[in-house]
Amino acid sequence: MNFFAWFKPLTGTLIGVLAITAPAFAFPFSQSEIENYVGLGIRAGLNDDAAALLDSKFELTSFNQGSVSIRPAILIGNDFEGRIPVSFDHVLAEEFLIFGGGGFAYNFDESDFDPMLTGGVDMALSERLILNVEGNLIFKSDDTDAEVAASINWLF
Repeated sequence: MNFFAWFKPLTGTLIGVLAITAPAFAFPFSQSEIENYVGLGIRAGLNDDAAALLDSKFELTSFNQGSVSIRPAILIGNDFEGRIPVSFDHVLAEEFLIFGGGGFAYNFDESDFDPMLTGGVDMALSERLILNVEGNLIFKSDDTDAEVAASINWLF
């Protein structure tokens, strides 16, 4: 039996489960006011059509002037896709942080499981609304894909 025949579907299931259960791993100890959120947005890709975005961020741990977070996302468009990067978040102000990190992208329709890099900004628009703008670079087996996503999120 081909290793990838069962590995890719299991990985997609794991990404989905982690995206749903990630709040259980969040520890809100940050220097920043932007700790955990979920929201909606849009993604535009270099080689893909626009897609609706269910975005989130859950802080795993914090330290002096920064934190480590998991940022699961689900994209719904022509394809059903998931993103699960881990990021280092650097606080520039209580209401503003920049982040960078890496993780994996999964296309549920095509069973593609690919490494990715991510980077972007989180900015508080109000006490509970957070604007997230990020760029992702996905290393597919046959090419490299770039995408930009923006979302409005509810801080909790």
